[in-house]
Amino acid sequence: MNAVNTVDAVESPDYEYKYWAFISYSHRDERWARWLHHALETYRIPKRLNFPTSTRGGGPANDRIYPVFRDRDELSGGFDLSERITAALKQSRFLIVICSPSASKSRHVCDEIDTFESLGREHRVLCFIVDGEPGASSSPGPAAAECLPPPVRTRRTRDGALVPCEPIAADVREGKDGRTNAKLKLIAEMLEVPFDVLKQREGRRRLRRRLQLAGATLAVCVAALASYLLALDAGFRGPGGTTLRRVADRHGMSLLRPVPANAIVADKARELSTRLAQQIVSARKGDWLLSNPNDGIVMVWSHAQGLFGLLSAPDATVPAAEWLAPLLTAPFTSDQKIERDAVKYGWLAESGDPSPMAPPTLWTAMSLAAALRVDPFPTAGARAQTRAHFEYVQEALDPYHTDTAGGWTLFAYQVDRSDDDPYATTLALMALLETRRAGLPWRGSVERRDALIRHAAAVLIKQFDARRQPPGWMSGNQSLVNTSEGLTLQIYGRLLDARSQMGLAIPPPIAAEIPRLLMRIAENGREFGSDNGEYSIPIRLGLESVNVKDSVYFLSYPWAIDCAARWLASEDAHTAAIEDRVAIERELAHLVVDLGNQASSEAEKGGTFYSAEMLYGLSAVRGNSGR
Repeated sequence: MNAVNTVDAVESPDYEYKYWAFISYSHRDERWARWLHHALETYRIPKRLNFPTSTRGGGPANDRIYPVFRDRDELSGGFDLSERITAALKQSRFLIVICSPSASKSRHVCDEIDTFESLGREHRVLCFIVDGEPGASSSPGPAAAECLPPPVRTRRTRDGALVPCEPIAADVREGKDGRTNAKLKLIAEMLEVPFDVLKQREGRRRLRRRLQLAGATLAVCVAALASYLLALDAGFRGPGGTTLRRVADRHGMSLLRPVPANAIVADKARELSTRLAQQIVSARKGDWLLSNPNDGIVMVWSHAQGLFGLLSAPDATVPAAEWLAPLLTAPFTSDQKIERDAVKYGWLAESGDPSPMAPPTLWTAMSLAAALRVDPFPTAGARAQTRAHFEYVQEALDPYHTDTAGGWTLFAYQVDRSDDDPYATTLALMALLETRRAGLPWRGSVERRDALIRHAAAVLIKQFDARRQPPGWMSGNQSLVNTSEGLTLQIYGRLLDARSQMGLAIPPPIAAEIPRLLMRIAENGREFGSDNGEYSIPIRLGLESVNVKDSVYFLSYPWAIDCAARWLASEDAHTAAIEDRVAIERELAHLVVDLGNQASSEAEKGGTFYSAEMLYGLSAVRGNSGR
């Protein structure tokens, strides 16, 4: 063996070693060199091997195969390549030769092997075969396939003769050791332990890693599933969300959708009612409640709604008689009051309209009935005047009602008196129930009052459209496509009130739809939904028939509160599925506690009618025993 440099052939003690190994390779095998370099340096020596404090030549112990020298990395930019390579070889415990046909022809690789062996470390030269065929140069056939460099194919005897030898080799070629076993073979030689020990340890490590990976994957899946379930519980509209929320509610397992206590909801309703009442009071100008404090418009419709809202709120401070009496009287001195040929028709919706409408008159009836129920009057004369106004209103409502049909029309001068309108009939039922709640007769008879209540409820039940989605009632007679959510909620509340007061039956198909609509609102997040009812109705003016066009604005929010509170107080809630009851309790709390402040701000901008309807809706929450 001819060494390139003349060095001392006595092995250096291990404390002078800087590197575990020196990797020698041809430039064409750089990809394998990089892989092996990383594989060796990241391998940790197993503690259970009781690795000795010295390797073959003695020296300090190490917990991993680090560092490993690879000349292309270590000497980039070096100025004395030969000297530095020799120094690195001298400071390396082992020489690992990446064997391939390119390496066997590389003078650079051969010189590194000769230099390392000249240090007396022939037994520490390890081969890592990646390509070619070992021993091809001494067999018949092309020698170009030889992968072992010449210095590792021979060994010098004590007498100086060169003899063929079989080097220690790990083989990554297809069908041989494979990457993992080849790496372990090299490490086993470097640690002086049997290959099987490392292989078994590697098998256990791989099993442990697979178990850890499986555990981590399972943990991630469980965490992802838990996150998804929590998101569904919180209201995320994903697959299975409705079913999961219902199951959670049935068993009281919801974590992110707690239902506030009834006392919290009632306290918030009281706070909101006080704020809304102040908004209505602030709309007063003279003897009128303006439709909006900023517009100066006087309308009997919104004026009566405001009064009714103030008087229907439980525990609210009822305005003093000196404040209240002029407002109750104002509609009866208004130029919007219509009387013709000794027939009373009530009031116009707006000044200049061609025909009086039922809503202003019906809301006025409600405000007077509530005043007579609350009885804030200091004198019998003040009460008597209000009672006289109430009797006037009852007479003014006769043109809107026909005994044969039982329903109520929207316009006084309608050509077709049998064309009952759901909204007018709803307000009539509401006014009649307020009259009954006040203990007053209608047109001099409590029997007639109760009969009118039954007839109005029967008409509304007949007008219920179960074919629509969602089922309910239509508003207006133009472009009828969907039911009106606001009107449907208002009617549901009136039917529940009629059943509570008089025991009137609600057909099962309608009763079943009440909680469904409330839960659908919760699922769809349409708490502030609204819609318009567009009307075009022939009326008779003198000898002529003309179409009058108008629209009514229906709110969902106030009547959802009213409907939910009445349903929860009804017998249906006690017999319903637990998850349905909990869902509606949560929706009512959400409407009042979570959305109340925003809704109050919207009401302040929307005007007196919005504040009044919201105030009335909250009255059902606040537990007025009279409601």
